[in-house]
Amino acid sequence: MIFVKTPQRYINEADILKSSGEYISQLGKNALVIGGKTALTVAGGDLFGSLDSVGIKYQTIEFEGNCTTSAIDRLSSITGEYGVDIIIGVGGGRVLDLVKAVGENRKLPVVTVPTIAATCAAWSALSIIYDEKGKFAGGLLLNNSPMLVLADTRILAEAPVRYLSAGIGDTIAKWYEIAPHIVEGKNDISLRTGIQTAKLALEILNSNAVQATKDVADKKPTQAFSEVIDSIIMLAGLVGSINGGYYRAAVAHSLYNSSTVVPEIHSSLHGEIVAFGLIVQFILEGKPQQEVDELIAFLNSLDLPVTLGQLGIKNDLVQKISEIANGFNISGELLDKLNFEVNSQLVEKALIKADQLGRSSLNSQSN
Repeated sequence: MIFVKTPQRYINEADILKSSGEYISQLGKNALVIGGKTALTVAGGDLFGSLDSVGIKYQTIEFEGNCTTSAIDRLSSITGEYGVDIIIGVGGGRVLDLVKAVGENRKLPVVTVPTIAATCAAWSALSIIYDEKGKFAGGLLLNNSPMLVLADTRILAEAPVRYLSAGIGDTIAKWYEIAPHIVEGKNDISLRTGIQTAKLALEILNSNAVQATKDVADKKPTQAFSEVIDSIIMLAGLVGSINGGYYRAAVAHSLYNSSTVVPEIHSSLHGEIVAFGLIVQFILEGKPQQEVDELIAFLNSLDLPVTLGQLGIKNDLVQKISEIANGFNISGELLDKLNFEVNSQLVEKALIKADQLGRSSLNSQSN
């Protein structure tokens, strides 16, 4: 049995928010809009104007912070009190994850309006949960993806380029994390579909990522940028949305999870940490040094972190590396599916080597 969780509609178009009410009105007439302060400022004018034009009533809640269990419970309670029939999330991954979880709790349709393209959260049927201190607390699998995704490329192109780079880092990891499962995928159509989708995303990013970041620096929603947005939101989201019962050992993402035990890293973006985790994965796989160097060079071209220092970990490196490695957690069943060995001791050594290689690459650039 194969489960495919996708939005009913995904629209990637410049200024789509100006006509968003037309699509949202098909899902509900009384909305609760939840978003970050900056996100609501950036997207609110077009969104609220369009809601007004079609007679959709709405109330707005500003949210700052992490997607925690307590935040989900609190917003679920408020949503029930307001008696709304649709929830709209505006902002980055943590707000969108929160809104998706609230929508599932209240059994309401969800619309996501990403204002940055740093993850596939606008599409995915998953909410990442943190504890009150910002540490990863688990993934909440949802029954459905959002009903509608409105990716306004004009707004996304005006966001700081750092977010786009982080989204690229998060997306390229999808391919490298699924690639070790190619052999077993020969007998699993859902896994084969995920593999080919991740491969397409990687091909698009290899061709367009660097150009797209340059376009964003000039605030231009070009074709290259639009295709990169599709890769980050739609294709990466689709990779995780097709499930026939298989699970993969996502090494780079597991390193992200364990790294959140270190408070200094909380200022880094999800995709930035995952990108560095990909260097660690390459080392664990025993990939040729040339491939590792090429990955580091690619990450450097996007200004993505290649050292622990760039991720905010500058003091007590030995201790912090040990904490991250000891917190690394993938079940034995999943590890058995990998064609390379992974354990806390090897992760610790790979973290040290990745940091050394990253610092060496930065030194070479400065000379």
